[in-house]
Amino acid sequence: MVAKLNHDMSKRNKNKKHKTQIIEKSNNNLIFGIIILLTFILYGNTIPNDYALDDIYSVTGNQYTKSGFQGIGNILSKNYFAGFYGDMDISLSGGRYRPLSLITFACEYEFFGENPHISHFINVLLFAFTGILIFVLLSKILINFKSKKWYFSIAFLTCLLFILHPIHTEVVANIKGRDEILSMLGSLLTLWFLLKYVGNKKNKYLIWSFICFFLALLSKENAITFVVIIPLTIYFFRKKSLKNNLAIFIPIALATIFFIIIRQLVVGGISHESPSELMDNPFLEASFFEKYATIFYTLGLYLKLLFFPNPLTWDYYPYHIPLINPTNLRAIIPLIIYLSIGIYAILTFKKKNIISYGILFFLISLSIVSNLVISIGAFMAERFVYVASFGFCFIIAYLLNEKLPKIFKNYETYKIVLVSFMAIVIILFSYKTISRNKVWKDDFTLYTTDVKTSKNSAKSNNIAGQHFAYKANKTMNQADKKLYFEKSINHLRKAIEIHPKYMDALFYLGNVYYDYNKNLDSTFYYYLRILEISPKEEQVFTNANRILNSVEDIDYRINIYQKLYSINPKRYDINYSLGQVFGEKKNDLDSAIFFMKNALEINPQEAAPYKFLGTAYYLKNDFKKAETYFIRAIELSPDDERIKNYLAYAYQKLGKMEKAKEILKTKQE
Repeated sequence: MVAKLNHDMSKRNKNKKHKTQIIEKSNNNLIFGIIILLTFILYGNTIPNDYALDDIYSVTGNQYTKSGFQGIGNILSKNYFAGFYGDMDISLSGGRYRPLSLITFACEYEFFGENPHISHFINVLLFAFTGILIFVLLSKILINFKSKKWYFSIAFLTCLLFILHPIHTEVVANIKGRDEILSMLGSLLTLWFLLKYVGNKKNKYLIWSFICFFLALLSKENAITFVVIIPLTIYFFRKKSLKNNLAIFIPIALATIFFIIIRQLVVGGISHESPSELMDNPFLEASFFEKYATIFYTLGLYLKLLFFPNPLTWDYYPYHIPLINPTNLRAIIPLIIYLSIGIYAILTFKKKNIISYGILFFLISLSIVSNLVISIGAFMAERFVYVASFGFCFIIAYLLNEKLPKIFKNYETYKIVLVSFMAIVIILFSYKTISRNKVWKDDFTLYTTDVKTSKNSAKSNNIAGQHFAYKANKTMNQADKKLYFEKSINHLRKAIEIHPKYMDALFYLGNVYYDYNKNLDSTFYYYLRILEISPKEEQVFTNANRILNSVEDIDYRINIYQKLYSINPKRYDINYSLGQVFGEKKNDLDSAIFFMKNALEINPQEAAPYKFLGTAYYLKNDFKKAETYFIRAIELSPDDERIKNYLAYAYQKLGKMEKAKEILKTKQE
């Protein structure tokens, strides 16, 4: 009878466990559906959007991505920006090696061509998968934290807050942001497989974790922070010590070493040289103390945006973020906050305090983009806090699940408060996310909208000015054209006011003045300012020559050419143009000869200066020198019949009639 009773109890337990598993599976399917549906409700309006911001580097302007499958080899073997810049030398601190997202873009290009809507859809889908993985992971590690309702669980609340948070709009709405999504996905999957390994010691999970972590690193180097986060998670949420789970270090260590070796071979080591352009080195004009005060100011802004994500912008370049003095409260308060939470995390570390874990996750993942460890070439960006925001969402979810019931001890009261709070968060965050996605419609919408927020940023004003100029050049309506040009000029002048040596803005402002109303004085004023900074700026000389060739005022042309000559006297084109204009327009043969000889010293293989000098000496009745230059011109340009005529005339003047006849005969034949 006892045996039968035990058998019946065992059977009931099995049935109960099986029934629980069915319920959990059913709940999970419902939760996964909610996560996917919510993600597409929030980000579905990004799918009709065009390319924007950095998509030009990764998709529309990337020759390797646009080569489809054939470009994958180059993507794997070259710097991230090589497909856009080609062989140009680009000074980016440390280089970039992030081939995985580019490979996905190449695959999309192979199947769908240049189709931003497919790419946006995939970004939204991958973000939904990230939400699902967050829920599954937290459900696995938080087995000791039970909730009466699954929708009040820490796992679901964390996932919900992460999916809802508007600070993620830059990552999801910008196609290029896929590198962030893939990096986090790969890192979380690595953690998932290592947790599976800790549970049953099957080596296949070590192999899968190696693959996932290597792919995470290939997506973005920031995944390196999970070398610390993964052991930290296992320490906090598994009973066995790390000493009993040393094998978990093998796949992440091997993947990291393998990645570093490949990265070193492709892009080289991390450069310690600081860029000399403010837009690439925002701390260029900062003192040591200003630099670190400003860093803590930006760290404070991250916290502010996590709690209150408004306003959002793509641009935190100088000087939307101002340089802060160490005595400024905007630096002191964040420093105190970060020191406080850091000390709290350390003091409660051994107790495996859940808030301590969330703080450490946040601080570790944020550290690599904080400018405290390495210079990232920008003050801050919303995408930089993408991974770290998980720690923030986790802490808030824990407080709502574990601490709020201790304040409102009556369960019904607690439920009303929690539901009300989450309803407010859902409404506000959803509104902000959906409305923010519309700003990412295309470059013009993004740049001309966010410049209103980042009004003190040189970069934002510069790019907004450029896009107003593009719009002006495309529109046929004269009133709109005038309006766009004037807005362009205002923004470009603002950019230069903020950053007087901003060559990109100086160049575009010169162009805009010419395109708008052929204002030559303003055009060349800004061109010459560029050349004062960089006397060999090729594009300025190219544009100056193109414009001056159409200027009818000869004295004006000579004046500008002489200014260009004084800045860079070793340019062939400037010397040739001066020689030409002095000779043909002013009949000043001595000046013409001087500059043409300069041109020949710079480039002796060009036929045109020899031809010109031959003509000049012919007009000066120095037929012997004319003969010498015409002969050399024919050697370099044997098919030029006009030079042959000139040489024949010179021979005639020199009494060399036979040679003149020979030249003319050859010409006739």
